[in-house]
Amino acid sequence: MAHVIGLDIGGTKIEGILVKATAAGVIPKILKKVRMPTNAAAGKNAVIQNIAGVIATLNRFGRENVRGFKLSGIGIGTAGFLKDGRLEMVPNIPAIKGIRLGDVLQQQLRLNGIKSPLFIENDSICFALAEFMFGAARGCSNVIGVIVGTGIGGGLILGGRLYRGRDGGAGHIGHTTIDPSGPKCGCGQRGHFESWCSGKYITERYIAAGGKIASPDPKKIFHSSEAAAKKVMAETYDKFGIAFANLINTFNPEIIVLGGGVSNLPGEFYRKINAAAKKYAYAAFSSGLKIVKNKLGDSAGVYGAAALALHNR
Repeated sequence: MAHVIGLDIGGTKIEGILVKATAAGVIPKILKKVRMPTNAAAGKNAVIQNIAGVIATLNRFGRENVRGFKLSGIGIGTAGFLKDGRLEMVPNIPAIKGIRLGDVLQQQLRLNGIKSPLFIENDSICFALAEFMFGAARGCSNVIGVIVGTGIGGGLILGGRLYRGRDGGAGHIGHTTIDPSGPKCGCGQRGHFESWCSGKYITERYIAAGGKIASPDPKKIFHSSEAAAKKVMAETYDKFGIAFANLINTFNPEIIVLGGGVSNLPGEFYRKINAAAKKYAYAAFSSGLKIVKNKLGDSAGVYGAAALALHNR
C-alpha cells in the first residue's frame, strides 16, 4: 500500500488528489480532492505558493485522517516539458517558464515539513501513463496517449517505459506537420495536426467554411447534417488518419488512447478515424491496432500525476 499525491496544473486551476494505491493495475482510491485557482496572472510566486498550498493541504489531511499515513511521493503534470530542470513551453502559465519548478517547490514544501520525492512531467505524458497503468491501455507495452482538446498533446510508452526524448519533449504530436497548406497553428507554423484537428481549429475551420450553427463546437458540428459540417468532419477524419498513420509507422504501437474534449465524440468518430489511419498506415503495422477512448475521463490528469509518483517509487 502506498499514499501519493497527484497534481494537474492548468492555466486556470490546480487540481490535486491524495490517493491510496493497493495493487498494481488497480485504480488508486481517492482519499481527498482539492481544487484551487492557479492565479497565473498574479505571477511566479503566487503560482508556486498555490501549488505548494494544494500539496500541503492534501498532506495535512493524510496526517490527520489516514491511519498509518506516510507520503511516498508527489507527481505533477503540467503543460510544457522540463529541459535541464527548467520548464519550457508553458503558454498557459508564462510566469513559471524557465524556472526550476522541482527545486523551487521542494524548498517551499520543506517549510511545511514535506520531504517526499517529487516528479514533474508533461500533462500528456501523465495521461498516457495513467491509461497504461489503470485504463484503456492496461496490459499493453507500447502505448500512445493523445489529448485532443483546445490543443493536441501526446505521451509515449515504449517497451513498457516512459519515453521522454533528449530534452523531455517527446510526444508533442500536435506539432507534427500533416499538410503544410493548412491553417496556421498557434505556434506560428502551418499545417500542424493541432491546427487541423484540435477542438478549437475544427470549430474555426467550420466557421471559415460558412457554417451557420450558433456557438459551434466539435460535438454540434459532428451531429450536424449541414454541408459545411459534413465537409469539415470528412476533412478532420482524413487528417486524423494521416497523423495517426505517421505514429503507427514510426512507433508500431499496440494502442492509441484519446483524451480531451474531442475524445467524447460518439463511436462513429472512432470508426472513421480508425478507417482513415488504416488507409494511410503500413498494413502490417495497423493490423490489430486499436484507437480508443480513454477510460479515466476527466480524472485522467490527476490520476496520471499520481501514476507518475507510483511509477517512480
